[in-house]
Amino acid sequence: MNNLYNKIERTIGGLKFAVFIILIFSLMMTIGTFVESYYGTDFANRIIYKTPFFMGIQFFMFLSILFATFVRLPMKKRLYGFYVIHTGLIVIGVGSFVTYIAGIDGTIHLPPMTPTRQIVLNDDVIEVVMPDDNKRASLNLPYAALTKDLDVKYGDIEVIKYLPFAEKVLSWENELAKTNSPNTHSSQYNIANDNVAEDFILSLHPESYDFKASMTMGLLNITYLPKAMARCFTLPNKDKLILWNSVESVCTTTEELGIKVQKTSTGKRFFAIKNGETVYSFLPDLSPWAMDPDLRPIQNSPIRVFSMELFEEKPHLFLFGERAAFYDKDEKKWLVQAFDNKKQMELPWMGFTLTLLQHHDKKVPTYLPKATLPIQKNGQLIKGDFKAARVKIRDNEYWVTNERPVSLLIDAKKVNIYLTKKSFMLPFEFTLSRFKMEKDPGTNSPASYESFVDLFTDSGTSNHHIYMNNPLKYDGFTFYQASYSQDPETGQYSSTLSVNVDQGRPIKYLGSLLLVLGSIWHYALNNRSRKKENDILGLDS
Repeated sequence: MNNLYNKIERTIGGLKFAVFIILIFSLMMTIGTFVESYYGTDFANRIIYKTPFFMGIQFFMFLSILFATFVRLPMKKRLYGFYVIHTGLIVIGVGSFVTYIAGIDGTIHLPPMTPTRQIVLNDDVIEVVMPDDNKRASLNLPYAALTKDLDVKYGDIEVIKYLPFAEKVLSWENELAKTNSPNTHSSQYNIANDNVAEDFILSLHPESYDFKASMTMGLLNITYLPKAMARCFTLPNKDKLILWNSVESVCTTTEELGIKVQKTSTGKRFFAIKNGETVYSFLPDLSPWAMDPDLRPIQNSPIRVFSMELFEEKPHLFLFGERAAFYDKDEKKWLVQAFDNKKQMELPWMGFTLTLLQHHDKKVPTYLPKATLPIQKNGQLIKGDFKAARVKIRDNEYWVTNERPVSLLIDAKKVNIYLTKKSFMLPFEFTLSRFKMEKDPGTNSPASYESFVDLFTDSGTSNHHIYMNNPLKYDGFTFYQASYSQDPETGQYSSTLSVNVDQGRPIKYLGSLLLVLGSIWHYALNNRSRKKENDILGLDS
């Protein structure tokens, strides 16, 4: 056994093994550099840097250094520098191992003037929240680069597949819950002229989380309405008011019902309508909702009013699935049109043609995840920044993504399922008081960005300035300026700081110091030895 150990020690501690393992390490680092530049840091970590194989290479490098020291024992004076160098390398390895086991790498997002203490880590988890039972569970997902089949269970919830990098693929799915309402249709259109073309989808189905019933394209506003409402755009309507009963799914007009519309002393129109035993009052120029005696909207009213006058000044297109309505300013009237046999119709604005690509009464348009390789451009993922997990709950399966949770009832109790990042709370708080960004002259490219933050601790409040190469260090945490984002509506900037806790840093510093000292010592000893040899051979004269 002793001979076997000596043979292993000499092999791993030998020069050939050292060269071999360094070549493998260099090759993997070279591949990792290219992978990281094209596919992103997260993908490179998952497929190379943090894999067991790469960790094994580093472990054998550590053994090679350790055994190279052992095979040169007992200590010899001429190798003192060598021993110190290798001791430094061993200490650095120990420090790196401590960092890997106990270190923290994450980010903290700071909205303006909002106290924040949540650190988001890189590990993905499935969170199951049961508010009725006041329960919460966190299910770890593997740190994988490719699609992974799983068998992770929590009660009736089973995670069966995980897609760490995915893209959205449009799909028309059957509805999960049968609906009796005729107002659950969805349609896909294309609008185009000689300069632009765009596909879009509008939906009234309650399960259509990815698509809404209205949108804006430049100056054109588009609204998707129930099919039954198209009828009322064709009726004689001097008041230009349409009444919609959401319970009965029917529309009518004040003129058709013989309702007299009056005006208040300020010139605002008003009228009342009786539905069953209830009388509803409306101020159509102010709100589509029925009003109570204190002029407060009645949100649960089954009847709403639609004032057509509000949509005559600016371009507005109403779609009802296979028909459309718009106001013709030349003829000064509302027109309702059906698509021709090519599923097309001409619109009165800028030469636009509208094409009906598909229409479904019950199918639901949704984006389903599809596994893909990520692609990075200018430091940002332009493909594959979508994560998804397939969960099975009893006999049904659902997709939960990092953008949309799953909410459902299990035994009449609400359950929310999220795909999110592992996180923890800091023992102190940050507030972003000001964000500063400098741009390159003549461009919108950021040259630098800085965060001015307030740090709230038990001992009081302090102000700090964080920018590149000037991190904030506090209570073992180091906060670096990482990135920023801008709210498209308010224009306000938020800041993102990277957060690092490295318990192995002092150990690595010590190893680096030993490495430098050992190199100097080794050079000095070798230089002295060569000088002595030259003196002996008489080469100094």
